[in-house]
Amino acid sequence: MIPINKPAIGEEEKNAVLRVLESLQLTDSSFEGGKFVKEFEKLFAEYVGTKHAIAVNSGTSAILAALMALDLREGCETLVPGFTFASTATTSLFLKANVKFVDIELETYSISVKDLAKKFSKNSKVVLPVHLYGHPAPLDEIIEESEKHCVFVVEDAAQSLGSKYRGKMTGGFGIMGCFSLYGTKIVTCGEGGVVTTNDDILAEKLRMIRSHGQVKGYDSKVLGLNLRMPQMEAAIGIEQLRKIDSFIKARRKNAMFYNEEFGKLKGVRLPVEKNYAETNWSIYTVYVERKRNEIVQYLRERGVGATVYYPTPLNKMDVFIKHVQLESLPNCEEAAEHVLSLPVYPTLTEEERNYVVKVFKEAIRTFL
Repeated sequence: MIPINKPAIGEEEKNAVLRVLESLQLTDSSFEGGKFVKEFEKLFAEYVGTKHAIAVNSGTSAILAALMALDLREGCETLVPGFTFASTATTSLFLKANVKFVDIELETYSISVKDLAKKFSKNSKVVLPVHLYGHPAPLDEIIEESEKHCVFVVEDAAQSLGSKYRGKMTGGFGIMGCFSLYGTKIVTCGEGGVVTTNDDILAEKLRMIRSHGQVKGYDSKVLGLNLRMPQMEAAIGIEQLRKIDSFIKARRKNAMFYNEEFGKLKGVRLPVEKNYAETNWSIYTVYVERKRNEIVQYLRERGVGATVYYPTPLNKMDVFIKHVQLESLPNCEEAAEHVLSLPVYPTLTEEERNYVVKVFKEAIRTFL
């Protein structure tokens, strides 16, 4: 089976883990974080181009900590695209805030600025645009609309590390940016997340929030949790960050190969890269006009790990039925019915890439 994704782990990462084990410094609850966490945060901030990077234990924790730092609470409202991973929205529910879903644009699968402008209310506090599949959302327009209503923009950059919007890295436009380092991401620690910000006060709050609200130890100043990144994950992340440019270059090469091979297929819409965007090609996603599920099954039966991100839009998901005032989101629902993703990871071999193309073309000829 050619999986949908495969972590690119080398001897450098393995040796980094051994260094942590030999140091016996497996975790560190201090305000600044341990040796490996601090180095990882420094490299991450430099790469994204922000003043601060605060490492946590998952992308979900990154969003939760960011919302806690903004004092999101009952009576507040967040605006979230309806086509994304659930944690973009569930984190708000944990803080007893209301969530309002916004439709997307089908060309890039990013939040629709037109629909967003209609959804603001007096309770709106945060907009969470998602750079889905690694393609940046239209940040200038989102920020402009949000500023009209005095609403914070927190970028869900879980899939977009290394993507650029108008030449600048995602994660540095909103008041905060939230990244995931899950095993399928551009850079992985196995599990892990990072919050980026240029705001000194928010950075201080985030460092407290991730470790029970403590500063010196046993002196909780604010409400916090254990969201810390272990030293081992940080050590892996350091080595991964050093390779990120080569990862993205390889992903782009694979994506361009697919675009060239699939360019003349009828009934298939290829992913775009808008003139303001430079995507990391985190996920290569195509839109098929019909019989998406049959096509996915055909691919999987022949050893291609095609996957659907995401088969259920948030406005149709059980977890939100009791908590969110649901309404139709036509583009989210259409995307959920028609998209599928193909392997594009950097260690994909030429033979594997050719095989993916062969089987996908067969599937399209069979079902479309």
